[in-house]
Amino acid sequence: MRMTHKSLSQWLIGIVLAAYSVASPASDVEVLHWWTSAGEAKAASVLRKGIEQQGHQWQDFAVGGRAGISAMNTLRIRAISGNPPLAAQIKGPEITEWARLGFLRNLDDIAEAEHWEEKIPAPLRDVMQYQGSYVAAPINIHRVNWLWVNLRAFEAANADIPTDFASFFAAADKLQQAGYTPLALGGEPWQVATLFDSLALSVLGPQDYQRAFLDFDRKALLSDDVVKAFTLLARMRQYVDDSGQGRNWSDTTRLLIDNQAGMQVMGDWAKGEFFAANQQEGKAFTCVAFPGTKNAFSYNVDSFVFFKPNSQSERQSQTDIASYLLTPQFQRDFNRYKGSLPIRFDVPLPKGDRCAQQSRDAFIYAQENGTLSPSMSHGLSTTRYVQSAVFDVINEFFYNPKQTPREATEALYRAILSAQA
Repeated sequence: MRMTHKSLSQWLIGIVLAAYSVASPASDVEVLHWWTSAGEAKAASVLRKGIEQQGHQWQDFAVGGRAGISAMNTLRIRAISGNPPLAAQIKGPEITEWARLGFLRNLDDIAEAEHWEEKIPAPLRDVMQYQGSYVAAPINIHRVNWLWVNLRAFEAANADIPTDFASFFAAADKLQQAGYTPLALGGEPWQVATLFDSLALSVLGPQDYQRAFLDFDRKALLSDDVVKAFTLLARMRQYVDDSGQGRNWSDTTRLLIDNQAGMQVMGDWAKGEFFAANQQEGKAFTCVAFPGTKNAFSYNVDSFVFFKPNSQSERQSQTDIASYLLTPQFQRDFNRYKGSLPIRFDVPLPKGDRCAQQSRDAFIYAQENGTLSPSMSHGLSTTRYVQSAVFDVINEFFYNPKQTPREATEALYRAILSAQA
């Protein structure tokens, strides 16, 4: 008998809950995350030091690669074997999935004691909750729709920093003529999807973007604007290098750092790599909103969940970590290295970090004007099942010049429909 998606899900839930019921005690503080690049590792060290200063033993459980997909696959294996870590980096709708399975500790007592309602921006509170209770602790806010510019390359090519698609392609042509890779792009599926994500946000606008990738509205998904986004994606093929297949995002950012490429479309975690390489904003690099998205904010939020503890000591360790995550000191130091915004807006930004200030201004504007959108490519707008289906369609199109933008648009709609079934 063929097992449906729903019956398969129910079967896995049964196995996972049975395995968890016989779980063995976890280590003091084992923390699962996927922060492995230079900037991310510096940020993770802030968390480690903070935990150790509270007298706890840090056991690093770092699983890099594929924007957290590898880490989540590893976590599922650990959970099914009955041995999840005490804390894990999980985000978006995946938080709800783990809470629905009954794995996660309720954090309402900590949220009340630490006044999370006052510290967490209103649009992001629901992401951290399940059935009205906090089950995750947020750390930061990432802006996804950034265009990173290597100023040295632009100066050598006599190119202007893009403000729209016409100036983007004009700059790309000049960079190419000057011997640079115009657009640094790693061939991992999520990186290509990140590029398409910003294209879709630009062409559709925040409202229609949300209708398409949050509500999965048929009219929005099959619109001419989605066709246009695929058309622009196809045009960008000629500006990427031939050796990007499988290259991770931080090595791709390194192409700008090493003055080999001119631009990269990536979230503000890229800024952490520039800073880790001792590059100065305004001299070696700068940031601008992706063309057509100046007043929009596509967000990604790092957060931690805590698996139900087996002892009072484990529970206390979790309480200490969750309470520490929203302290001003952690918020300031962690996000300086990570490139992101503190989740708390009462925490000052680093002096001279113009990109951070632009990001905070953009978030505030977007929150007030309804242009704040959860990122599709980074798992904030949908489940990993739908996200994976979208990635497949986008990457098939990008590496298959024979497929038309209209065909890709129709394939995208069918893939989303099938993944939801």
